[in-house]
Formats: sequence, structure tokens, C-alpha cells
Amino acid sequence: MAANLKTEVLFTTANDDRHPATNIIDGDEKTFWITSGMFPHEILIAFKGQAVNISKIRTWSFHVKKFIVEKCTDTHPVKFERFIDTELGDKNGAMQIESFQVSANQGGGVRFIKICLASGWDDFASVHNVIVEGEEVP
Repeated sequence: MAANLKTEVLFTTANDDRHPATNIIDGDEKTFWITSGMFPHEILIAFKGQAVNISKIRTWSFHVKKFIVEKCTDTHPVKFERFIDTELGDKNGAMQIESFQVSANQGGGVRFIKICLASGWDDFASVHNVIVEGEEVP
């Protein structure tokens, strides 16, 4: 049965002490990570050293246009394969709440995901939540 997987943020391409990247995994829609302007921006997320089978990724964001997710099944986050590549609609200042179903073929044995905000609808974009659902590989 799918559950929210335990994640940790390893790296981001933008850092703001007032809006750290750990905000995207704290479960609070009021906290967020913000880009520094200019695109692209990346967020590297690990599954606490565990391989997982991902079934769904849910995101809450503002002003994100081109949204890409890549996966890595290796023990070190070096080689990535793109499995989500989409353009999010401009919500005119409203939160972008998205849900991406991931097939067993695409989401199996994943150790890391890299989220790329390739472009935005505004100069700055923010990510409020990233929830990854699935199960740990036994």
C-alpha cells in the first residue's frame, strides 16, 4: 500500500536562509523554498538511503512553468533519467497543486529524484510542498 515516503533535501541551486529547501518536505503549505530568479533551478531529494517504488508525486508551487523530474537508481546521485516533463498552467497568482501518477515501470528502485524548475511564469517561483508516495523496496 502506498504511503508518504521519508525524504531529505540534499542540494538546491538557490539558498535563502528565510526560505530553506527543507520547507518543501515539512508538510506545511505556508512555508516554502524560493528561487533566486533566473532559471533553471534544481532540488535534489533522497529517500534516506533507501530504494523506493514511487507511485505518485504531488507538488504545491507558485509561478512554475516548465517542471521536470528525473530519477536515479544508483547508490550515488550521478546518472539521472527523466520521467516527468510537463508545462504547468499559469494560475494567475493561485497555488499550482499538481499530482503526477508514476507507473511501476518508471518509479521502481529509485534512490534519488531531481526536480528541475526549467522556467517560470514570473521572475521568481516557489515550491511549498513535495510529497512522494510509494513504498520502500524490501
